Amino acid sequence: MSKLKYTEVKPLREKLRRENGGRCPICQELLSPEEAALDHCHKTGHIRNTIHKDCNILLGKIENYVGRYGKRFRDPVILDTALTSMVSYIIEDYKMNPYHPTHKTPEDREIRMWRKRMKSAKTPKTKQKYKELIEERANR
Repeated sequence: MSKLKYTEVKPLREKLRRENGGRCPICQELLSPEEAALDHCHKTGHIRNTIHKDCNILLGKIENYVGRYGKRFRDPVILDTALTSMVSYIIEDYKMNPYHPTHKTPEDREIRMWRKRMKSAKTPKTKQKYKELIEERANR
C-alpha cells in the first residue's frame, strides 16, 4: 500500500466526507470541510475515515489510554462492551443519588461568593450582612 502525500490529504479528506454523506461516522452529525480531520490508526498508519476534529481528539484519548493504562481494555470484547455500555451509563438520570463531596452545588457557589465578598467588605455592617446570609444558607 502506498503512502499518501501531504498534497493528497485535503482531496482524500473531502472525498471520504462526501462518501459519508457529509456526516461524521463517530457522532453522526453533519461534518463541514472546516471541521473535518483525516483520521488514521496510530499503530498501523492506515487512514480510517474523515471525522470531526473533536471526535478525533476524543478517539485519540481513548486509544492512548487503552494503550498505556487500560490493560483490561486491550481485550477487544471487553473494550467493545465497555464503550457500548458507557452511552447508557452516561445518559442515565442520577438525580435521586446524593452529590459527590467534591461537587459544588449552586448553593455552595453562592456561599463561596458571599465569603469572598465578606472578606473584602469595607464596613462591619456589610461583613455582618454576608455572615448572616452564609449562616442562613447553612441552616437550610
